[in-house]
Amino acid sequence: MDDSTATTRHRSKRSRSPTGRDSGDKDGNDVKRHRSRSPHRQKHKHHEKKEKLPFKSPHLHRHDYDAYSALFAEYLDLQKEINIADLDDREVQGRWKSFLNKWNRGELAEGYYDPQMKQRADARSKEFARASPPRSMAIGKSGAKLPATSNGNGNASEDDEDDDGFGPAAPTTGGSRYGPSVPTFGDLQYKREQASEDRSNQLADLRHNRKQDRKAQQAHLEELVPRAEPGSRERQLEKKRDAAVSNKAFADSKDAGTEEVAENDLMGDDGVDAFKAQKKAGERKKNERELRKDEILRAREAEREERLAEHRKKEGKTMEYLRGLAQQRYG
Repeated sequence: MDDSTATTRHRSKRSRSPTGRDSGDKDGNDVKRHRSRSPHRQKHKHHEKKEKLPFKSPHLHRHDYDAYSALFAEYLDLQKEINIADLDDREVQGRWKSFLNKWNRGELAEGYYDPQMKQRADARSKEFARASPPRSMAIGKSGAKLPATSNGNGNASEDDEDDDGFGPAAPTTGGSRYGPSVPTFGDLQYKREQASEDRSNQLADLRHNRKQDRKAQQAHLEELVPRAEPGSRERQLEKKRDAAVSNKAFADSKDAGTEEVAENDLMGDDGVDAFKAQKKAGERKKNERELRKDEILRAREAEREERLAEHRKKEGKTMEYLRGLAQQRYG
């Protein structure tokens, strides 16, 4: 009984709850102990320590995007082979954050810390500043609202610092890219409609011009040979004469005899002799083809006969051999 009672008391002192054992202090106040494994609850020392950068370059902050945007674009072009104009604002935000962390840790090549490198990048960016305004950075902690970056974006920052509230703001004016753009389906359809409309307008203008020309010629003829008044006897006689002339011309063209053709044009340049010569040449070629065909057939027939003779000879030798074996075995 004593052993079992001691075991029960020993087990009762143990508690699975983190607040069950020694949950109160000496004064009787309840004190809860919390264990945290989150790396964001306290700043590490290596974040507070600033490393010395090459060429005594200053450490950058998220507010320095406008001053170092040209150098940042050179970095993306050389290291990542990415044109900054092809990226949206959210991706530029993540890549600028990664560039900022690498710069402050001194992980970039020494050439990027050289002030002359920055000057050259600024000079090159000024050449394109006239066509497209530079992208500005909006600071989240200053009150500007920015779209939240997704956690699954592979281009986001490499550290888990809680300074996600900065990045490029949406441009006020649409940034135009350099070079010709690919036409859309609407543009192509509009171009085809314009071309068809232009063709129809040209045809309409041509018909109108021809009609006006015919009218002008008719008026000119009427001025040269004035016609009688419409409905009068003279006008009816003119119409009859015109109809008779046109009918006569049609009848003459229909009943006209065959045109004489020269013998050279009909039978060839040399007449009948040339035609006979061509006929003989054709017959000779035909005979030659038939002769060649007959020769080929005779040659094939001779080869077939030779193969058959060889085959019969081999069969005769085989039969003689078999007969000899039969005589030796059976007498």
